[in-house]
Amino acid sequence: MQNNNRKRSNEAAQDSNPVSQAAALAVIGSLIATLGDGITTVAAVLALQEAQQEAQQPVNGGGNIDLQGINQQLNYLTKEVKKIKKTLNI
Repeated sequence: MQNNNRKRSNEAAQDSNPVSQAAALAVIGSLIATLGDGITTVAAVLALQEAQQEAQQPVNGGGNIDLQGINQQLNYLTKEVKKIKKTLNI
């Protein structure tokens, strides 16, 4: 008789077990999704900070534009145009 009671309690535990497992998996899935949302938020904040830093840098700060070199080329070309004008008498 005790064996029958044990079998019944084991069967009852197994019947409720899938529900418990499903609930546990749902909680774990929610935690992972929340963690992913947190990481996404941190990435967005970092991207905003980077964009703000780039916007605050002066135009010539990055060294991408060589104003002095452009000025020298412009002066050279202006002199060449003047020479051509003198040669053509314009």
